[in-house]
Amino acid sequence: MIELFNKEVKPAFSEYFPLNWQEIFGNKNGIIVEIGFGGGEYLQSYASHYPEKNFVGFEVSITSMKKANNRLKEFPNVRLIIADARFGMREFFGPKSVEKVIMNFPIPWDKKSHERRRVIIPEFFDTLANILDDGGIFELATDVEWYAKQTIEIATEKGYFELESFVENSDREIKTRYEQKWIKYGRNIYLLRLKKIKHIEVERLIGGIHEMPHEKVRINEEKFKELHGKIFKENASVVVVKGIYKSTSNDAYLIKVISSDKDFQQHYYLVAYPEEDRNSNWIIKLDSSSNPYRTPAVKFSVKAIAEFLEGN
Repeated sequence: MIELFNKEVKPAFSEYFPLNWQEIFGNKNGIIVEIGFGGGEYLQSYASHYPEKNFVGFEVSITSMKKANNRLKEFPNVRLIIADARFGMREFFGPKSVEKVIMNFPIPWDKKSHERRRVIIPEFFDTLANILDDGGIFELATDVEWYAKQTIEIATEKGYFELESFVENSDREIKTRYEQKWIKYGRNIYLLRLKKIKHIEVERLIGGIHEMPHEKVRINEEKFKELHGKIFKENASVVVVKGIYKSTSNDAYLIKVISSDKDFQQHYYLVAYPEEDRNSNWIIKLDSSSNPYRTPAVKFSVKAIAEFLEGN
C-alpha cells in the first residue's frame, strides 16, 4: 500500500512500480505534473481551475512540501512527492499515463560543476516521450532566454517532440508568484510548449514488484573489520560502504551504504544478524527504517556485501 499523509505520496512504500494512480486518486482522470512546486501556489490555482484533472507535484525541499501540503490539504485532486523528478517521472509513471508536464522557472544550472543537477537533458525527454500520452505537452516557463532555446534544441533533436509554441511575455491563464513579480518589474518571460509526436520505450530501474532483497550466508565475522571503505562495482552500479556499527545488545551489525545507479544516488543501511543457531547462517538485508528504492545498485549492495563477508 502507498503510505499517504495528507497530500504526500511516499512511493518507497509501494509494493509495485509504476504506481497505480487510478487507485491513488480513486478515479481515471487525466494527470498533469508540475516539477518543482515550491510553496504550491501554482498547483493550487491550476487544481481549482480544473477540478476534473489530477495533479502530481515533485519537489526535493521538505520545507516546500510542508507549505504546499498545508495550502493544498482541501484539494482531493492533488498529490505531492518528495523525490528527484528525473528519477520519479521515469519510475512512478507508466507509458502514456500523463497528459502534461510543467516546469516553472527552474534554475538553469549553467556551470559545468552543476551539470549533475540539470533536469533539461536528453534522457529527460526520453522519459517524457514514454510517459506522456500521444500529443502530450511539456511546458516550460523561464526568464532565461538561452535556457528556453536550449530546451527546444535538446527536446527536438531526436524527433520525439515538436515545438508547438514559443512566446515572449505570454499572458498565460495561470501564473506563478515569481512570474507575477517579474512581469511587474518589466522582465521578459519566455513560455514554450513542446508536443510529443513519437512514443519510445525506456529502461526503468524498479519496474514490477518492489521486493526486499536479502541474502542468507555463512560469514566470517572478522571480515566486518575490513568492510569499511570498500567499493563494489557491477555494470552501472557502484556501492560504497561508509560505516559499520555493532549493536551493544546483540550480535547484529548495521552497515551504512551509498549506492549509485548512474546519476541516481541513495544513502541507506543494511543489517546483518545471525539466525537463532549462532553457528549457522547470517541474514543480510535492507534495514527497513531507511527504506531505499530497490534499484539494481541496492540489490547488488546486498549481494556484494554478503559475498564479501562470506570470504575466508
